[in-house]
Amino acid sequence: MRPVWLVVAAIELGILLAIPAPGNPDKPGKAGGIRTAAAQLRGSGPPIDFVQDYVGARDVARGREAYPVLTRAYASVGLEWPAPHRSTHPPTAFLLALPVAWLPWKAAASVWTVLMLAALAAAYWALGAPPGPAVALAPLTLVWPPGGWSMGQLTPLWLLGLALAWRLRDRPAAAGAAVALASLTKLLPVLSLLPFLLLRRWSVLRGFAIVWGVALVALLALDAGAIGRYLTIARSDSREQAARHENAALLWAAEHNYGAAGVAIGVALVVAVLVRALSRARQLGEIDRLSWDGVGWASVALLPIAWIYSLLPLLPALVRLVRRGGLLAAALALVTLVIPFLVDPFGLPGAIRLAFATAALGVSLLVARRYTADSLEASGPSATSAKRGSSSAPASSKSSATAT
Repeated sequence: MRPVWLVVAAIELGILLAIPAPGNPDKPGKAGGIRTAAAQLRGSGPPIDFVQDYVGARDVARGREAYPVLTRAYASVGLEWPAPHRSTHPPTAFLLALPVAWLPWKAAASVWTVLMLAALAAAYWALGAPPGPAVALAPLTLVWPPGGWSMGQLTPLWLLGLALAWRLRDRPAAAGAAVALASLTKLLPVLSLLPFLLLRRWSVLRGFAIVWGVALVALLALDAGAIGRYLTIARSDSREQAARHENAALLWAAEHNYGAAGVAIGVALVVAVLVRALSRARQLGEIDRLSWDGVGWASVALLPIAWIYSLLPLLPALVRLVRRGGLLAAALALVTLVIPFLVDPFGLPGAIRLAFATAALGVSLLVARRYTADSLEASGPSATSAKRGSSSAPASSKSSATAT
């Protein structure tokens, strides 16, 4: 790695640390994502969603019952925050927070920000960027509101898991383990197994099952009741949170604003993107970038509860479509890029607009031009192996990396 990239990253982090926190955390404004991330990195311990995973991890590790009412969870770390419901995150999310659960809250929030920046850098590397630019790109991602808000979330791990699965797509068992990592956050990334299963790469299930098996054994050993409590919450608190009009999930926002017709259009879009993605994988006999992006988009589009940070796992697809999707696809992808800069992320008008951002990327995937091997791989390390023909022996994981 050239030292210049470390200097660039250090300058970016210095600028980030100088950005003031939002004056009112309850109304952080359009630039609230990067401002909250800056406060988090400085160790100010602002009220962020990661509190629920941090407290859940501490409860699980100490043998207490996880899933307290969130108002009490925030109070336990010295924050006053009205949230009279319980966490809707799966208990596996608490396992991901265990590495920082032993720290005091402010230190844990700061270290978590560093870890999420590292996850972004690793994801960019997995997608084909050299190590130096990958490190420099990570802090820059926080300028995009979904990136800034994701520093207090699990979405960078979702992005990292799918990026690693793409890099390792010629090694199905390893790719399955990477998909499992992504699905520990919000479950729905499991859809990324579909292209592998369609192509009968059954060993993907082995890697997936090993990671999930370890996670479930750990949960049962630490707090055997956590899974049951989550299933109960999924039938109560999760439904209540999904019904909130601030919810930016594609199908729920469509129902809130346009009724049954909106839901029908949303479902049709999801089905169309999935059908195109899987049909393309079956036709080609391999998983290409466009089919991979399609199933990845569907996992976000089907979230029952979504907020601005939920768009982060779509960033590789967004960049790819802007660069190589053709004029119409690029224009639609730019809509997805721009909308988060223009909305109040947690206000009522913002929900349907963020849902439109998700939908725009789905339509972009449908109208994107068909990639040839050369146009798909030209800028990535797998350009050479792609030209050797799909009938050859599977390439190594290194040759599977592709720049976004």
